[in-house]
Amino acid sequence: MNILERFLNYVNIDTTSNPELEENPTSEGQIKLAEMLIKELKMLGLEVNYDDVHNYVYAVLKGEENLPKIGFISHLDTSPAAKGNDIKVNIINNYDGEDVLLTNATINSKTYPDLKKHVGKTLITTDGSTLLGADDKAGIAEIMTMLEYFKNNNEEHGDIYVAFTPDEELGISTLHFNTTLFNPDYAYTVDGESVGEISYENFNAASAEIKINGLSTHTGYAKDKMINAVRIATIIQNMLPVEIPENTSGYEGFYHLESMSGNVESARLKYLIRDFDKENFEKRKEIIRNIVKNLNEIYDNSIELTIKDSYKNMYEIMKDNMYVVNSLKKAILETGISYEIIPARGGTDGCELSFKGIPCPNIGTGGHNFHSVLEYTTLEDMIKSSEVLINLVKDTKDVKVKTMRLWCLFLKKKRTIWFFLIFKDFYKYVKSYFKSVMSYHAIIYYKIVVFYYSDVF
Repeated sequence: MNILERFLNYVNIDTTSNPELEENPTSEGQIKLAEMLIKELKMLGLEVNYDDVHNYVYAVLKGEENLPKIGFISHLDTSPAAKGNDIKVNIINNYDGEDVLLTNATINSKTYPDLKKHVGKTLITTDGSTLLGADDKAGIAEIMTMLEYFKNNNEEHGDIYVAFTPDEELGISTLHFNTTLFNPDYAYTVDGESVGEISYENFNAASAEIKINGLSTHTGYAKDKMINAVRIATIIQNMLPVEIPENTSGYEGFYHLESMSGNVESARLKYLIRDFDKENFEKRKEIIRNIVKNLNEIYDNSIELTIKDSYKNMYEIMKDNMYVVNSLKKAILETGISYEIIPARGGTDGCELSFKGIPCPNIGTGGHNFHSVLEYTTLEDMIKSSEVLINLVKDTKDVKVKTMRLWCLFLKKKRTIWFFLIFKDFYKYVKSYFKSVMSYHAIIYYKIVVFYYSDVF
């Protein structure tokens, strides 16, 4: 099965996540896609584990024990921001670089200048009434294509771990993630946009919910009595800095008013708070707290505020594990394309996993305009993205995993007890005799240790 056939099969399944639910999985379609992938993974000879309660798919293609273990992750769900069922795929061969006229919409080449980069390629869109689902079914198709390559080609590699997660679009994809079943030395989420894109920084994120308890009275006699909850809601909104998604980019943070509802007696505001810088992130939360505190002094403590942290900037972890990023740069260049470092203006599964001990930056899949009826990808970029994954696996033999991971590898060796016995005596001799020239005995012990564990290094 080629990558296009895979992608179209996956896109045909409606996996829209449901924001009204809080437990994985939030939609039946995600289960259907998981079951399809399990069959394919088993056909490719992988060891598969399925969490049928929460709908996580884990698998591993076994390799050489002395090579680093690498992992790849994509998510099963699509965004509820646009319709995700009854998708009608539109394939445009040899794209000419002009506006893309769909049945129900137009992808304007001036509004979306990246289109010009795809002249001559095979453009894949919908009819403009639904999203495409390249986020993240392109990533899934690329991972499966990479696995098929190593199954069919006798090339040396370490263990290749894969995981497909539910409800990433709702921010709960790692809620029940099992790092025992998915335990590589390092990993990559295949969930970005342009091919060659690398993201190892992301927003610090929090949500804020504000509830306002008003008091309704007759409008003709309301002076000094009425507390108009919905009017207070507008005051809060107007007191916040005008730093919103519509006018920010790059490393700029924002406040996003996600919803506002209410009447005189009660009102509710829901915000997303985002910033790359940890200090600025805390300041943003403090601004909201101070606004609520000041207004409560005026409106008789009628306002309730709840702030919940969602995820942190993975750069806190990645800055000490840049070998993972450097390996990705190398793999992209080997594919014949250039790489671009892009800060992820959102969160990924890799963010959470990085803080659980598995460094995990994000890779571009070739998709564009995610969460929109104007979403598109190209066949050629999906192929290139899968080649990047193949090169990443091939290059594991050149990767020097951080010390902590090597230590874990030691603990898994049956010969560990002998290592400690040898090392104990080795240390004793070094301490006793290593002054100006290492003693004969210390040299002997040193050679024993290095020879005995040379396969680990």
